[in-house]
Amino acid sequence: MSDTTHTASSFRHGPSLSLFVGCIAVLAGLALRIAATDGELWLDEVWSLLKVSNLSNPIEIFTEVKHDNNHLLNSLWMWVWGPLQEPFVYRIPSLLCSAGLLLLILWRGCEGESSRSTALWVSLIAFSYPLTLYGTEARGYALTLLCAALAFISLTRLETSPVDRRAILTFAFTGIVGCLSHAIYALFLAPSVLWLLWRATRTPMIGNSRAILWSGVVPPVMIACALTLTFYRNMEIGGAPLLPYLEVAASTTSVSFGGETLSSINPEVAGWNLFLGLTVTLVCIAELVAWIRSGSAIAWLVALILITPWIAVSVLQPHFILPRYFIIQILFAYLLAARFLDRLTRQGRLGAAIGLLLVGGFIIGNASRALTLAEVGRSHFVAIFESIAPQDEDGTVTVGGDQDFQNNLRLSYARTIAPHTSRISYISNYRNAVTPPRFIVRETLETYEFFPSEFTSAQGMRYHEVQRYRAPQLNGSHVTVYELTK
Repeated sequence: MSDTTHTASSFRHGPSLSLFVGCIAVLAGLALRIAATDGELWLDEVWSLLKVSNLSNPIEIFTEVKHDNNHLLNSLWMWVWGPLQEPFVYRIPSLLCSAGLLLLILWRGCEGESSRSTALWVSLIAFSYPLTLYGTEARGYALTLLCAALAFISLTRLETSPVDRRAILTFAFTGIVGCLSHAIYALFLAPSVLWLLWRATRTPMIGNSRAILWSGVVPPVMIACALTLTFYRNMEIGGAPLLPYLEVAASTTSVSFGGETLSSINPEVAGWNLFLGLTVTLVCIAELVAWIRSGSAIAWLVALILITPWIAVSVLQPHFILPRYFIIQILFAYLLAARFLDRLTRQGRLGAAIGLLLVGGFIIGNASRALTLAEVGRSHFVAIFESIAPQDEDGTVTVGGDQDFQNNLRLSYARTIAPHTSRISYISNYRNAVTPPRFIVRETLETYEFFPSEFTSAQGMRYHEVQRYRAPQLNGSHVTVYELTK
């Protein structure tokens, strides 16, 4: 077969092969996400549920629960079902939105992208551990991602058709829903509106074109402003571990591409994951620069989306930031990585081999984290409280722990769905308690920190290990339960 014939054959079969690969990735991604919906509600899901369970009507979700764990549309779903459902019921909207994201990217991709690049993008999304984790918990992140992706794809159509009525109206609709799904949608909406207005200055406005443009910009901006003034302005922030901004960013990048969070206990592992994060960041920046130099207006939109969180952090100086705040940026970092891998795999056999090796490493690293999530679950506290609560109606047991506020929330939820856990009496600040508790629950966020099998309390009481529970990356704490030695 001649080189010309071989090239023609590759061109004909390339899109079909890419579609096949994309379909396999979507199926695998759906399987991982379905598996990830199993298990107990974890702390933030419980907190969201408890915040809305006793409301008398859905309007109070918007007026009475001004808390960062109140993701409005998700809270509405929780309120409808009440506090006694299986965890999977609360996660159904997130699962559907995550499935919709995968199908949307496979179907539409990004305007101007090759079929191979689209297949790679959907593959990275499908196996992504952070998008599997946050995309299947009973909160608003999955809907936020779906809205951002749909809005972005609609905006890509404006590169070839500057005033596309359907695209602009889609942007407006997804903007409204996105703002109601989670506050971080603002990190997509703000750069997108700025990009739209910039494009308007470079595109001749004919007929009612300007009115069409403003019909896409004004509604979501008005909703965002109204929510800011009435809901987000006085919102209570729940709290989180205090870590340097750059450490959070490095951990987020590392985990998103198959690594681990940085560890202060294991500097060697931390060094490798920091190297991975820096390498990925440099590759994405280089790909973005190359894309911008090609003359694509969409590349500027992606650049704005990626830089907006850092502008927001610099201006607002929040007390803490968390990896989940960057899920929209993770989505677009995968787009840049897909473009880079597409370019790499076209550089002869060596490039194709390296590209496949990188994709394989990404899949193995992320899928192993997702499978751990499916295996160990997000939380074990209901099971812990059920196992230590006395079955005898007249019996009681005392429990203490490292995280008093969180444990009281967890115990409150456990009492709702497992009434016999009401026989547990929780002792706050157990280290200074006059009467030590029978059970102690110790927690750590450090993957490489291990508690001893026995320890002696400040009161001189000896405790022995009853059970250990692992936690998946970026979610929850590793837990060891101790019982007082008789």
